[in-house]
Order: sequence, then C-alpha cells, then structure tokens
Amino acid sequence: MRSLHFPSSLRAPSFLALLAIFAVAVASTGCDSRFEDVNDNPNEPKEVTPNLLLPDIIRGSVNTSVNTAHTTGNLVLQYTAKVSFATEIDRYNWAGVGYWQPLYGDLRNVEDMIQIAQERDQPQYEGVGLVLKSWIFSMLTNAYGDVPYSESVAVQEGIETPKYDRQEAIYRGMLADLRRANELLTPGSGSIQGDILYDGDLMKWKKLANSLRLRLLMRLSEKDISLNLDGGDVPVSQAFQSITSAPDAAPVFTSNDDNAALEYLDSRPNEWPRHTSRIGTFRTFRLSETLTDTLKHFDDPRLSVFGDPTAASVEDGSPKFVGVPNGLTNDASDGFNGGRDFQSGLNFTRYYDEPDAAKGLIMTYAEVLFLKAEAAERGWISSDAQTHYREAVKASFEQYGQSTPPGYFGQAGVSYPTNNSAQARERIGTQKWIALFYTGLEGWFNWRRTGIPDIDPSVDNVNGDEIPVRFRYPESEQSLNADNYQAALDRQGPNSINTEMWLLE
Repeated sequence: MRSLHFPSSLRAPSFLALLAIFAVAVASTGCDSRFEDVNDNPNEPKEVTPNLLLPDIIRGSVNTSVNTAHTTGNLVLQYTAKVSFATEIDRYNWAGVGYWQPLYGDLRNVEDMIQIAQERDQPQYEGVGLVLKSWIFSMLTNAYGDVPYSESVAVQEGIETPKYDRQEAIYRGMLADLRRANELLTPGSGSIQGDILYDGDLMKWKKLANSLRLRLLMRLSEKDISLNLDGGDVPVSQAFQSITSAPDAAPVFTSNDDNAALEYLDSRPNEWPRHTSRIGTFRTFRLSETLTDTLKHFDDPRLSVFGDPTAASVEDGSPKFVGVPNGLTNDASDGFNGGRDFQSGLNFTRYYDEPDAAKGLIMTYAEVLFLKAEAAERGWISSDAQTHYREAVKASFEQYGQSTPPGYFGQAGVSYPTNNSAQARERIGTQKWIALFYTGLEGWFNWRRTGIPDIDPSVDNVNGDEIPVRFRYPESEQSLNADNYQAALDRQGPNSINTEMWLLE
C-alpha cells in the first residue's frame, strides 16, 4: 500500500489510512500465527476496492449537502426561517459552517477510489469518481471561492500545506474532469457495485456528468472567458451548446428517472440525516414568509409538500399556511403571529418523522430544463425557451407527485413573456428558486449570480443589511496553513461573508 500524506489542515484520515492504521495495530500485538489462523475472518476484504469506498463517499457528501441546506442554505435564500433560540444564522451571524472538513474528507476517499480504479483498469469507477470529485469541489469553491484543489488530497504526497487554487482554475479543472468522465462512462466499461445512488446504471452517471457541466457553464455566464474544447478555445455559450446539441455523445437528464437523488432507507446509517436531530430543534425551523407567500400567491401545491399548515388552523378544521419573516430576534420570532401554533413548520412527516420520506438531492431534471430555458433566452441555443420553462415547472411538480394545476401558467408572475427577455429570466429564476428547495446550497449559488428572486435582507440582521455571499474559511486554516491562506486573502479579499469571489466580480 502506498504511503499517504495529508495536508495539515485536513488531517482526518481516509478509509485507506484507517485500514493501514488497523493493520499496524494488528501486526504489533505480538500474537503468534496460531492466533492469526484462528481469528482469520473469511468475510473481511484483503484489500480496499472502489466498490467499498463508493457508498460512504456518496452518503457522506450528500448528507453534508443536506445538513448544510437545512442549517444555512434554506435560511439565507428564505425557504425557511428560524424561531426561538439560536436565530444567529438567520440574522447572518455566521461564524464557522461545518462544510469544509467533511467534504475534504470525502475528497480524499474519492482520490483513493480514482487511483485504485486506474491501477486496476476499472474506467467505470474512475468515471464515477471524477463526477463525484467535480460535484464536491463545486460545492467547496462556490461556497468559499479560492480553495485547495491541485494539492489538496492524499495523492499529493508530502504536501502538508496545500496552496489555494484560483477559482477560475478550479472551474476549468472540474469541467475537464467531467468531460473525461463522459468519455469513461460508456457501455461495456464494466459494472459498478456499491452504487447507492444509481444502482450501477452507467448511463445515468454519464447523464449526471454532462448535466453538471451545464450547471457549471451557466455559473460562468457573466464571465468573459474561453474554454478549451476539442483543441480550440471557445466561449462559454458554445461549450454549453456543444453539450445540448449532442445528445448521443453527451447525454443529459431526460426525465425525473434520471434525478441524482439519494433514496434513504429506514435504518442507520442510510436514513435522512435530519431524522436523527432533536425534535425540538427541528421544530424551530419554520417556513419562510417569502416562500410561503410566493407559493400561496401562485396557488402552488408544492406548499403542502414543503411545509405543514399551522397547528391551530388544523385544529380549527380550516388549514392555512403562515410563514415567518427571516431574521427576527428570539423573542420576536417566538411570538410572531401569536406563537408557534400559528406558524407553519417544515413538512414534519417528510423532513423529520419518516427516515426514508425525503431524498438527498444533487441535481434534478427540472434544473436541467431551467438551464436550457435560460440558455435559450440568452441565445446560447436555438430551442424554445418557453417550452423548456414550462416543462421544467411540470417536472418539478411531478418530482413531488403533484400535477400542474389548471391555469397555472396563465397567472401573473408565472406566464412567460415572449417579448421581454429580462422579465422572462425573472420568471425562470423564480421558478428555479422554488424547484431548488433543499438542493444543497444551489438556490443560494444561483441567486448570487442572477439576483432572482428579489429578496430583502433578513429583518434584524447583524450584517449591515447585506445578504452573505460566501462562507468564511475555517479558523484552522489560519493556524495550520497560514501562508497559503493569506495568499488567498491577498487575491480575493478579507475572510468575510461579504467578500465577492471571482465568480461574482
């Protein structure tokens, strides 16, 4: 087994490292061969293989995405609001968010899986590894800006203090890896075991690779850069079009059956991660007034999927939804509208009570259609923007088992204008915001780029009436990787939740 060296700021051992530590411990016990013979476990793997690493990578990274959505992303984009104790996050008092360490831990295992797959000539696992690597790094760089990338993980031997790569370089790397994954994930490249996301379906992984490419390319929509494609430099719009125009060579999601949505089970460790939280803590998250009022205005049935009517209205036999303004102080939030019985919470059954009711969303068919709608509206592709928009909304309804209400698309605020591009993008952005509910931090990432929906800062915020645009680097980086941390700040700006990263400049 090769020697592994981890950056000092990312010291949690990978799966392989743990296995190595276990092997050393066993070897040092001084037991004779008879003990070894008697205690030989025929079911214990003799070596680590990609299929052993894959389920923990998927579960760990998706759970981190779900948990961060619940505690931070849903609040900042005003899907939910916080009441009672500990409303600091909703008021933008952001200190450390538990995002950095767990994702880098998963990335070390991803790199181990990719290297083992290359050594064993298993391109199917290498391709899946590249998809997961790109998705996890996209979460990190979109949240922090410049982050350790090229020197960040176990395959970079001897590097204790990894440099922070520029965000532009990270985006180029992610897009290149996803292109490579698309080439590797072909029929006949081998079967996949341990795949708790797609049950070994290589075509769905291939579609996810290309759908993620569309997401990343649209994130670059405001950047005037060229990307290398087939040996030549092309604008972002042409790179996007090269995917949508080649469904055989670069397929993307074509139905909700393709959704990258981890299905949870009814027992540990495979259950919806919020199911394990305290019930009292869960109930302090309420539906936001912003989301609630928007869905009520559109008579949108997804409201009853995302949240519950107030307890008092259910008891009275006339259920109704009342959202809570974001950023109220503890006392003000606890007493809003008469107290908790008169406030709508998250759908208790779906997001807490039943461990397998909700899914861990990475990306959906609805999002792909919204990306196509925006691309068509921008003139990047020649298809009809309105058609993509309407199909995207329908796909979101169907994702939650809902039918599109009659007359839904005829409403003010929903109907698609064919001669007003700015208004059309507002329609696309608003519906995309709704559809991205609980999809990690994607709603926030997309809002930073578009400013849609037009939301006001939370009421009693402590951030000068500015909605945060990034996470702070963890404090451990200041002490364990000080020089590279400081170099990133010199390029990017202060370690502040208001500092705009390269994507937003």
